[in-house]
Amino acid sequence: MTYRIAALIAAGLILPVAVAVADNGTPAANADGQRCFNGYAYTLQGDEYRYTEHHEQQRSNGKITSWDVDYIGADGEPIAHKHLEFGASDTVPTYTLEIPADGYREGIRRDGEQWVMFRRDNADASEQTKPFSIEPPMAADSGFDMLVRNNFDKLASGKTVPFNFAAAGRQAVIKLRASQTGTTQFEGQKAVVFDAELDMFLVNFFVDSLKLTYDPDSKRLLEYRGIGNMHNDAGEVYPVRVTYASEMPEVARQAGAPAAECGSTDG
Repeated sequence: MTYRIAALIAAGLILPVAVAVADNGTPAANADGQRCFNGYAYTLQGDEYRYTEHHEQQRSNGKITSWDVDYIGADGEPIAHKHLEFGASDTVPTYTLEIPADGYREGIRRDGEQWVMFRRDNADASEQTKPFSIEPPMAADSGFDMLVRNNFDKLASGKTVPFNFAAAGRQAVIKLRASQTGTTQFEGQKAVVFDAELDMFLVNFFVDSLKLTYDPDSKRLLEYRGIGNMHNDAGEVYPVRVTYASEMPEVARQAGAPAAECGSTDG
C-alpha cells in the first residue's frame, strides 16, 4: 500500500522540535548553524511504522531561519519535501509542501505585504488561494512549536492559551486552545502533556484533540499523538504517533530510514 502526505492541519503540528538530538542522543548542533534530527511515525492503532521525517534547520542568533523536511516512506523511498522560511514571523512561516507523485502542493507565501495560503490538489488542478491576516497569537505549520514555547510557562502553570492556526491545506484560519493535561515518562524522564483542542463548534472538523509531549526543561517536543498527515489510497487519514526519539528505532533502520545527521538525504 502506498501513502502520501495529506493537506491537513496536523502537517504543521507534528513536525517541530525545539532542541534537536542526533541518533546517539547528543545535541546535533550549537545554538546557531545547522541542526538535524528525525521523527518516526507509527499508526496510533496497531503501532505500525509508516514513515520517517528528516529535518534540517538553519539557525541564526538562536532562531530558526529556514527548515527543510524530507518524508521517507516505509520502503525507504521519498514521499514529499517541505521548505519553510521564518524571516517574517517566528510562528507563521512561509512554506511550500510538495508531493511529486501526484503534483500536490500547498503552503503560505507573501504577496507584497499580504499573507496568502495556497493549495493545488494535483498537477492538472488550478491553484486555490486565500488571503489572511496575522492575528496574534497565531501559528502555521511548524511555527506551532514556537508558539508553544513562547507560552510554555503559562501552559505549565495550568492556564489555557487560545490561538489561531492558519491551515493552508484547509484554506482556513482555525481557532484552537492549548492546555496542559498531565505528565508522563519519555525515555525514562519526566515529560508534560499538552492538548490542543478545537473550539467546540469545530470539534468534528478534525479530531477532538491533539496530544503533544514535551520535555519540561529543554521545552523539546518528544511525541505527537493525533490525526496524521498521511492518508491511504482510499483517501482516508488515520491517527498517528510520531516520536522524536534520541535513537533510531530498529524498525526504521531496517526500512532504510535516513540517519539523523545533516546531509543524509538528497533533499
